[in-house]
Amino acid sequence: MPSSKRSRGERDAPRTSKPTGQQHLYLVFDDWELGYSIRELNLSNASAEQRRLPPPFIRLEATRGSPEFFAAVGTKILATHPRSDDQDILPLIDVRSRGVNLAPGELYPRHPIYIPVGDDEIFALDTHTFKMLSMKPLCLPLLEDEFSNKISVWSWHNLPMPKFKRMDITSYAVDSDGRTILASTAAATFAFDTKCHEWKKRVEWSLPFSGRAYFVHGLDVFVGLTNDVDTFGHLCFCRWFGDDDKHDVWFSKENLSSKDPAESHVVGTTLVYLGETSFCLVECVRNEDDEAVQKWLEEWDEQNDTDEDPLSARCYLTTFSLSSEMNGGLMAAKTAVQCYKVPMEASFNVNPVAFWL
Repeated sequence: MPSSKRSRGERDAPRTSKPTGQQHLYLVFDDWELGYSIRELNLSNASAEQRRLPPPFIRLEATRGSPEFFAAVGTKILATHPRSDDQDILPLIDVRSRGVNLAPGELYPRHPIYIPVGDDEIFALDTHTFKMLSMKPLCLPLLEDEFSNKISVWSWHNLPMPKFKRMDITSYAVDSDGRTILASTAAATFAFDTKCHEWKKRVEWSLPFSGRAYFVHGLDVFVGLTNDVDTFGHLCFCRWFGDDDKHDVWFSKENLSSKDPAESHVVGTTLVYLGETSFCLVECVRNEDDEAVQKWLEEWDEQNDTDEDPLSARCYLTTFSLSSEMNGGLMAAKTAVQCYKVPMEASFNVNPVAFWL
């Protein structure tokens, strides 16, 4: 019998997950003609074989090409894309209940950095604003009684802007106390106390990371990635001592990249903290073998149901745990590597967007 026609986008694997209290990895791709697909993956399903992504957990309509407008806190994912209408609301998806709520929206965010603190608060630093939203709503925006001034409305709260510019930030993290936001520029690191709502210069040097870093209490160290080509695939560690000016920076001996030699173009990498001493490196890779791609295009037949598709990107999920060595260093031991085909419709303008919830 003739095989069925196949579109250039990858088919989805059968859905197997059901709502549970177990944490999963959620990947966001703009692989839908109207917006984004959020997919739920179980990191315990280790397999060396290349697989198709599971069907979307949910799809959201929004302008494609800007996955950085997704954020997460607690068990909730927020889509904060600017709206073209006058409704100042944003969808909030609870991955446990599978429910969608309408949270108060931000007005025209441009280059936001979203920093969750605990499970109940998320902070948004943009070019002209610094705000906080609590996940404990007092009253939904659309349910406000306009005739009563006694009702407190669920809303973003404006906070003091830092003295540095948003675009000057090179890295950020939440400090060991769980309440202080650290933001580094090229020359210094600043601290924002989320209880006192005050900015202060912390030290005259910057955290050595690119983007978000995480503090691991069990090892008393910050962990992150850098954008230096010489340290690609290696973890970066930073430890502060009693004196704030005294610190130590080093890199893991292990290269955790799962890049295939034939797939020489790394689109982006994201480090996701899984808790305790465990992490997941999310890495998207695209084939740069132009001759192979051209040959495939010339020979491609709609009746051909082959899985070989050099145009598709691959998403590698490398889970690993950190442990102390005898000499006081840290060792990163891989626990599993998974590889998924990324739908060809997805674009890669920023690093992969992934959440552990």
